[in-house]
Order: sequence, then structure tokens, then C-alpha cells
Amino acid sequence: MTPIRFDVGPYLKRVGRGNVGARSLDREEMQRLFGAMLDDEVGDVELGGLLVALRMKGETLDEILGALAAVQGRLAPVAIDPRRPVVAIPSYNGARKTPNLTPLLAGLLADAGVQVIIHGIRRDPNRITTCEVIQAMGLSPAATVAEAALSLERGNPAFVPIDVLAPALARLLQLRERLGVRHVGHTLAKLLAPIDVHRHGVAQCVRLMSFTHPEFNKLQHEVMERIGARAVVMRGSEGEAVAGVKRMFQVDWIERGFTHLLAPADQRSMGGPAVLPPAGDAVATAAWVQAALSGEQPVPENVARQVALILEAIRAGGPIAVRHPVEIASTSPQASPQ
Repeated sequence: MTPIRFDVGPYLKRVGRGNVGARSLDREEMQRLFGAMLDDEVGDVELGGLLVALRMKGETLDEILGALAAVQGRLAPVAIDPRRPVVAIPSYNGARKTPNLTPLLAGLLADAGVQVIIHGIRRDPNRITTCEVIQAMGLSPAATVAEAALSLERGNPAFVPIDVLAPALARLLQLRERLGVRHVGHTLAKLLAPIDVHRHGVAQCVRLMSFTHPEFNKLQHEVMERIGARAVVMRGSEGEAVAGVKRMFQVDWIERGFTHLLAPADQRSMGGPAVLPPAGDAVATAAWVQAALSGEQPVPENVARQVALILEAIRAGGPIAVRHPVEIASTSPQASPQ
């Protein structure tokens, strides 16, 4: 059992009183608390209690911002060329019902001259992960952030496992197997910038954001707007940040604290390419992605459109569009881990 070096009693008393009695932490309090959790200064029992209590209460925006600052300050950043655009693709879901085309999205962006950093999990017992497809393509996940930087220099996408990018956060994510539920750490992982934001600024890295539930969509907009980050937000495919082959959802561009409509939803139902790889086969998916990147297979229309929209936003410094407020229905003012 981990020895207790940080007194979490006062925090547990506030967040652990259930839906009615629980009180939220401010940004600085959450940053201190989550920093202690990342630094392994919280006992095992208290750590589990805090993660579950925060999930039951629902994390506020300030709590997410505080925890994100704690994680961002402790990750091992990937060195980049500041003269070239950088896109970060979080990949923590994988695919089960459809083929995982996140590697195709990454490859198309890299071919266009973008430095692409994918960060995520290595394996999932029930899904085909991006890491598995990348490996089947002959591109090894980076063992160090220095290896990731070399991949970027060569013009390849770099897959950085979360245990390399942020080992302390990876340790918390592994608790899902013991707790039985996701927690705030899973929310934070999708919000990270895998570069040194203190050196390059939060706007240097364009984050691709995807969501399943409306609450998480709202949260992503609020966080990116509050910290002044640049991001593309859309409903992805099974939680991955790649467009679905059958339907194109609304795409938003966030920059300088404001959200712009990059593209409205397309209500048409696409048939997709005539041939797609089987959903549960990483090797077949890898071969299909390589064929699509080489022009031997047609790129799905929605994925090609997503790439074009991302490049338009990056190159123009943001689309020419009327600002619009975030109008997303939410059943709760609090965040829902995703």
C-alpha cells in the first residue's frame, strides 16, 4: 500500500458527500491535489476514493483546468520544429464496429507536411487500437520522446504511448481495471498537448478533439477556449478523432478563445468506399491504410474532407467564418469523463 504523504482528508470531505452535499474545488486546489495524485503521494485507498468521488460529483471546468495543468506540467514533451504545423491526435478508444482509420488520417496529414503526434494506449482487449495498426504498418511506437522527434523529422507520424508521454497519468489510467469505471484521468488524456506549451505556447499545437456524449463536447469547447488553445472538434468514429465514413458531423475550429463553424453537419448518408478492411483485423486495416496512402485505394470522402478542413484552418490561421457561441445541449453543468 502506498504510504500517505499528502493529506487528502479535507478534499475528500468536500467532494465525497454525494450529489447534494458535495462541493467543488477551485482550480488551484485541484492542481495541488491532482499533482499529489500524479506524484504518488496519495494512499491507494484515498486515491480510489477521490477518483470515484470526483466521477460521482462530476468535475467542474475549474477542476478540469487545474488537473490538466498538473498533468501538462509533468509530461515528457516531444521536441518539434516550430516552423512547421503540429497536430496532436489523442487515441484512447480504438475501434470495434468499424475499421480504425486514425492511422489513415495521421498519414494524410503527415504527407501534407504536418508534424503529427498521436498519443494513446497500446492495447485494448475489446478493440483494435491505433497503436496496433501503426505497428502492423511497420512503424514502431516511440520508446522515448526523442524517438518520436526523429519520426517527425523523417516526415512520419509519431505514435507516443501515454506511458512514455505521461507515465504518472498512465498509472492512473490503469486503475480503470480495478475501479471498474473511467475517471477524470481519461478526460484529461484527450485534452493534452504533447509538446512543451511553456516554450512554444498553447497555440502551436492543433489538438484534434472527438466526443461521444454532448457533455464532453461542451467541456472540450470550454477548456480549449479558456486556455487559448487551437483545436478542431467534431463527433468522431467510435470516440476516435477521425471522421466516420458514413456521416459527416459538424466540425468546429477553436482559436484565441472563440469557436468558429468550420463546416456544418452533412445529413447525407455516405456509402463509403466499396471495399473497407474488416473491423477487427489490425493487419488487414494496416494494409488497407497503406494502399489508401499510396493511391491504390480511394480515401473515404469524409476523411479526405476532414483533412482538407484541418489544413485550411492551419494554413489560414483559422477559417473565415462568423463567430458563434457554443450551443450544445447538456443535461448537467458538470463534466462527464470520456
